[in-house]
This record gives sequence, structure tokens and C-alpha cells, in this order.
Amino acid sequence: MITATPTEHLNGIMLEGEYDDFSELVDCIYRMTGLKDDYNDLYWSVKNRLLGMCYDIRHAYQGDRHVKLVDSGADEELMKWHSKILPKQNVHFSVEILFPEAVFVALSVPELYIMSYSYYGRTARSIKEKTSDPGFIPQTYANYLRDKALLDTLCSVILAALSEVVGDEELEKLIRQKEGQSLFVNYAAQYVDKCNIDYLKTPLEKKKDKLRNIAKRLVKKPDAYNRLKQDLEYSAMIYGCSMHELHDPKLEYPKDIEW
Repeated sequence: MITATPTEHLNGIMLEGEYDDFSELVDCIYRMTGLKDDYNDLYWSVKNRLLGMCYDIRHAYQGDRHVKLVDSGADEELMKWHSKILPKQNVHFSVEILFPEAVFVALSVPELYIMSYSYYGRTARSIKEKTSDPGFIPQTYANYLRDKALLDTLCSVILAALSEVVGDEELEKLIRQKEGQSLFVNYAAQYVDKCNIDYLKTPLEKKKDKLRNIAKRLVKKPDAYNRLKQDLEYSAMIYGCSMHELHDPKLEYPKDIEW
């Protein structure tokens, strides 16, 4: 099962799981986000951030991040009962994800389900009959149910890690405030970069309050977000591009992070 725990210096979460956990999660993310990279997609930002996390998860189970051994539960008595020699340890893979980034994914991904439903089942088969796009591969409705459950698990463990830092009452208030709203349509994800960098600059003793504040601002957009999005939309109009293609050169991530 996938787990998430706050890192030592609270700069992120440590996402951990076995090979099959991460492999299945990567496949489900690809199915839920679709094959096309379209800036006109109302949830392009959400999909792009989820795929960014997917990249790290894929490299984790390929052995490019962290590996550790954990007790498998197979003792001598169990091996004797089944007349088999079983491994006493399992391999767990893990990777760090920045806290604001992870919280954004956990809060925004559930909004994908309705929009991504067209990739699955009867709706997808109907679309396939009407399109000549060879890249469109209809997925089964059973896959939809499983993919949704896997992503719900990912989101829940991230939010559980958030509650370890900000407290369970704060998490409950955050989720109640979000309920019934579509908050991440055409979201300016450059704001998430700003939150990531601001958070990394925050002293350890102030990270709890900073993370609580960032989580609140992801749910209830502050004036700073609205001004940023307006500036991005204006620049996109001037340059004839999507706001998602724009990048602020002042927003630079540190080369090394003390997790």
C-alpha cells in the first residue's frame, strides 16, 4: 500500500510503496490524464502537475530514487506450514515530493474524474467510433473504477501527511471549505511554483503555519493569485500563446533541497 509521511525538515512528503503499487499508479495516471497534451484542456494544469508527480513515481520504482528493505511477515513457522522458502524482506521504493506541490495534487485531482470519464467505457467507445485519431484508446469502465480508487488513495495519504503537520481539525476545515466547488478549472499553476519556492525559503519553525496558509490559499484563491492569473492572461494575449506556456524567470528552485 502507498504511504506518505512528512520529511524531516517538513519540506515535503516521502511517498513510499512497493513495485506494484507504484507501477499500477503510474498506469492509472496515464489513463486518467489521456494521451493528448492540449493547452485548451480546462484541467491542463492539474494533469500536468499530476504527470510531474507521475514522473518521480516512475523513476522511484525503477530504482532511481530511494530503496529500503522492510519486514515481509514471512517467519519460519509460515515457511514450514507452506513448505516454501519465502523472502523475509520486501523492497520498498520511495521519493520526495514538495509539500505545496503534493497538496495541490491531492486537492485538485478529484475534479478530473468527471472530465476524464470520457476516456472510459461506453462513452469512450462511442467517441472512438466517431474519430479517426489512432491515439485514442478507449478504456474499460472497470478501469475507471480502479483508477479512481487508486488516485483517491494517493490523495488521501497526501492529505493525511498534511494533517500530521497542520492538525486534523485544520484538514477537516479545509476539506469542508472545498466541498461542492470546482476550484481548479483553467488554474494558473505558476502560482503553485510560487508557493513551492516561498515554502522552501521558510524557516523550519514557521513551516507549520506557512503550510496551513498555503493549503488555505489553494482552496480560497487570494488576491495575489487573481492578479497573477490576470497578468498571465494579458501576456498570453500579447504573445499569442497559452498562459500555461509562460514562465517567470524570477521563480528559481534551489539546486539542493534539505528534505
